[in-house]
This record gives sequence, C-alpha cells and structure tokens, in this order.
Amino acid sequence: MALTSVGRVVPARARSAAGTLALALAWGCAFAQPVAVVTDVQGPAALANAAGAPVAILQSLSAGDRVRLAAGARVALLYYADGAQFDARGPGEIAVETQRPQVSSGAVVQARVAAGASAMRLKPGGLVQGAVVMRNLGLRVVAPDPQVLSTRPDLGWTDSRTGTVYDVAVIDASGARVFEQTTQARATQVSGANALVPGRSYALQVTARIGGEVVQVARAEFRVAPEELQAQARVLAPAADAAVSDRVAYALWLEQNDLRDEARRWWAAAAQSRPEQGSLMERAGAR
Repeated sequence: MALTSVGRVVPARARSAAGTLALALAWGCAFAQPVAVVTDVQGPAALANAAGAPVAILQSLSAGDRVRLAAGARVALLYYADGAQFDARGPGEIAVETQRPQVSSGAVVQARVAAGASAMRLKPGGLVQGAVVMRNLGLRVVAPDPQVLSTRPDLGWTDSRTGTVYDVAVIDASGARVFEQTTQARATQVSGANALVPGRSYALQVTARIGGEVVQVARAEFRVAPEELQAQARVLAPAADAAVSDRVAYALWLEQNDLRDEARRWWAAAAQSRPEQGSLMERAGAR
C-alpha cells in the first residue's frame, strides 16, 4: 500500500496498472504514425510548439500536430489514407487530424481536387530518402535505376579515369545484346530502333578501355515497368504546369514505385518553383 498526496491509500496493483497505461500511452505517442505529408509551402509556416520549427516540403505530420501560418502563408497537405489534398492559408493555425486538418485563429482550409485523374495514394511514412552520392572511384553505373518507365531509358556512368573509351551494351534475359554503342561520353540513351519491352528485365554493361586494353567492367540490372504500372503513371501524371503540390505528390508516388529516374525530372521542375526548399534539389540530383 501507499499514501497519495491527500492521504488516500492506493493499492500497489492499481499503481502498477496506472504506470503501465501511462507507459503505453507514451510509447504510442513516441511512435505515432504520420497521417499527412506537406507537398507545398509558401510564406512563414511553423510547428505550433515550443521549438517552433519551420514546416518544409516533404515533412510528414502526425495527428495532433499543429501548424501556425503567418498572414498570406500557405501549406498544402496530402493525406496518406485516401489521397485527399488540402490547402491551408493563414493567418492562423491548423490542427492535423486523422481525416483532414481543422482550423483555428482565422486560418482557412479548402479541399482541392488533384491534377491527376484519381487520388494520389502514398504509403504512410514511406517517403524514400534521397540516394547517397558515393565518391567517384573507378567506374560506376548511375543510370538507369532498378525500374524505369521509359522504353528508351537514359544510361549513365561515372569514372575517375581520363582518356577512356566505353563499350556500352544492354543485354536481355536471354543474353542477347539489344543495344550496343562505343563512346567517349559518360551518358547515352537507348535509341528508338532498339526500344525495350515493358515488364522485361535487362542489364547494362559498360566496359572501360584505355588504349585498347580493358581496365574495368561495370554492370547493373534494371527492369522496364510493366504495362499496368505504366498506365497508372499516365493516369496520375499532372500537367507540366500543374501546382507544385501536385508535382511533389506525383514525384513521391514515382519514388515509392521505384521509378526514381522519372521522379527526378519532377523534383527538378518543382525545385525551380521553390528554390528555397533544398530537399527538392537534393532529390533531383541524387544518384
């Protein structure tokens, strides 16, 4: 037994149960699942907590988070559960709830229709991190990524040597060379006459030669996205002049489907519109 601050006796079993409940609640808060992701920010916007950290594009928000918006500031949110998108405008605050943001202190929230033909659904908390740029040691394939949309993908590699000639080959599952080229450049593209087949796997092989002698061979496997995924990408793709939030949402969807080559183009376009958001340019240049 133990005495409370007012002298009431509390059984040890009750104290133990209360402690367990408090620990469970604290654990749940510490690992709260994000419910939305920020797809655009314009003007001063910050978390309404003691730290007051600025809100940035690609930041995940959990239920219970509050965002403070200055006059004229705007934040766009995309909800993981159903792909619903919202624009919030200041001055005022919004509270992130499980289904939609709620307003206080004069802020305004409007639901918006996505630019694509259907909702953009993302995996909760599944934001793909930008790839780490490795030091350029020897020969290394940097493109294409493991999955591509294009049937004529860009091919690229880096090399720390100079005066090198490269024999480039794209090889199918049977071992046949469906594209070949010799070049001194460190990038090329599969030509139209050699278009690859959706749903099939290939390997890119780059052979580095100096003075006729082979000095290194680099190889990377990749797949052209199947027709079903290609069709889905076409349906979801926003127009080239779509809002930044739509371009960011689509780039995230591409990344989550391992279509990073295509995503980089959309990151680059979004970065031009929001140069102050460094995360966009990092993703555009990540290899």
